[in-house]
Amino acid sequence: MKTIFTLITSMLLSITLFANNARNKSTVMVKSVDNADIRVVLDGKQFEPNGNALVISNVDAGRHQIKVYRQSRTGFLNILGKKYEVVYNSDIQLKNRTQLMITIDRGGFVNVTESRLQNNDGRFNDRSSRDFDFARDGKFGDYDNRYTSAPAMSARDFDRVLDNISREWLESNKLKSAVHVVSSNNLSTDQVKEVMRLFQFEANKLEVAKQSYRNVVDKWNFREVYTLLSFQASKTELDRYIR
Repeated sequence: MKTIFTLITSMLLSITLFANNARNKSTVMVKSVDNADIRVVLDGKQFEPNGNALVISNVDAGRHQIKVYRQSRTGFLNILGKKYEVVYNSDIQLKNRTQLMITIDRGGFVNVTESRLQNNDGRFNDRSSRDFDFARDGKFGDYDNRYTSAPAMSARDFDRVLDNISREWLESNKLKSAVHVVSSNNLSTDQVKEVMRLFQFEANKLEVAKQSYRNVVDKWNFREVYTLLSFQASKTELDRYIR
């Protein structure tokens, strides 16, 4: 009887430890603002998202070594004909059930932010809040499975489009051009913000934000566009529209 009791106790302890371990997993997200292709090496394991953003889920809490490469004409590392440069190389300390976001801007400056995960399994979960249920179907989206979305418009193409919109003399014509672009192309949140900055009137900025939401490739960052809206009524209306 004592042997059986000991065995059962050991089994229960193992199950408890496994459950706790699952709940303590964290997530690392890496994004290059300029849409350049990135490569990430975490603790010696290489990740190739074939795009400018990556989500690595189920990462143990504790200290990790991470290195981020970004495609560059002057890079020294050559992978399949593409040149890459190191833009971030550091040790990171992950807490239990946290999401670490590493953002690299156009100039190569790095911003690291940390937030608490809303789910219990250490994965970026688009069902954890209404903001991330992209398809509005209550199901896991691509981001739950470590995939990135379709790539945003290239920096070169976007600069050309932005220049064409800015050349419109009338604000009404400028709005028509902008709405056509944001509603028919995949854009990043930062690109949407740049389009919004072309307008003086709040109503036009709001319309651009509304029409862009469906095609934004990094919806986890979409809240950033709210900083370009001056009135709470506009922010409330945008909230109501995307939900």
